[in-house]
Amino acid sequence: TMKHIWVINRYNDPNYGDIGICQSITHFLENNGYTVRNFDFIGQRLKFQFTRTIHILSKVYSARKEKPECLLVGGGQLLLNNRNFPYALLGWYLVAKISGIPLVAYSVGGETLEKQGRFYRWVLKLFLSQAKSVYLRDDITVKLVSQLIGFHFDTVPDAAYLTYEHADTSDSACTDTVVFISANSISRQGIREHYKRILDTIGKVTPDRVKISVSSEQDIKAAEEFYAYSKGSCLNISTEPAKSFEQFIRQISAAKMVISSRMHPLIYAHLLGKPFVAIPTNNKTQSMSEFLLKKSPENLADEAKKKLLTALK
Repeated sequence: TMKHIWVINRYNDPNYGDIGICQSITHFLENNGYTVRNFDFIGQRLKFQFTRTIHILSKVYSARKEKPECLLVGGGQLLLNNRNFPYALLGWYLVAKISGIPLVAYSVGGETLEKQGRFYRWVLKLFLSQAKSVYLRDDITVKLVSQLIGFHFDTVPDAAYLTYEHADTSDSACTDTVVFISANSISRQGIREHYKRILDTIGKVTPDRVKISVSSEQDIKAAEEFYAYSKGSCLNISTEPAKSFEQFIRQISAAKMVISSRMHPLIYAHLLGKPFVAIPTNNKTQSMSEFLLKKSPENLADEAKKKLLTALK
C-alpha cells in the first residue's frame, strides 16, 4: 500500500540548497511508492505567540484529518537557536505528540554552540526524544547535540545525495570557474579580509574566466559588493547571480571549477563531478569540504538512500 508522508523542511526559503534538499527528498520518496505533502519548517515568520499557537493547532487538526504515517523533518540547518527555530521545533514536536504520528529527523544540521539557553536545550531534547529515528548531517552537528543534551546520534550524507542519478551534465560545455559568494558568518569588520581571501584563492587556482554567483537570494548584496571590490584586480571576472535553483544547478554543470564559501555549492559540485575549492566562513563548511574529498558521490548516495528507507520502516 502507498504510504502518505509529510515532509517538513525549509522549501520556502530563498536558499537553493534548501530547495534542492526538498526536491531530492520528495523525488526519492515518490519513486519509492510514497505520497508526499510538503510543509515549510518555520512556516510564516509569525511575530506573536498567539498566532504561532494558532498556526500549530491548524497543523494538528490537519494531521489528525489526513493521518500521515510519518512526519519527516528532513534536511537542512534546523537545529539553530534563533527567534524562529526553537518555536518551530516545539511546534512540530507537538504536532507529532498530540496526533500520535511518528517523527523522523533525517539529515538535519546545526553549526553553533554559543548562547544556547535553557529553552532551546529543553525544546531540542523534547523534539529529539520524540523522534523514532534521528540522523544528523555532519560531525559538527553530532558534537552540538551531544554537548547540549547528552545524546549521540548517527550521521547520514546530505539529503541532496538522494537524487544522485538525476544529476546529468552530458550536455554541458565547461566554460567558466564559478565562485559562489556569501558573507554568511562574517562580521562587517571582516568582510574586506574575506573578499581579499577569495580573490587570492581565485588567482591561485584558476587562470580562466570567473563568474560570480550565489546559492541564496540572501547573498546577492554580498556578490555585488565582491564584484565591485574585484574591479581593482587583473582577473577576468563577470557577475551572474543565480535567480533560481535550476539556474544554480546549470551554472555548476557548466563550470570548470567551483569555488564557494557556502556548503551546498560544494556538495552539488561533488555530485556533478566538478573540482571544488572551499573558502569556509564557519566550521560547517570547512568540515563538509574535508569530508567530501574523502568520499565518492556514489557511496554517499547509496548510504543516504539506505538510511532514509531504514528510518521510515
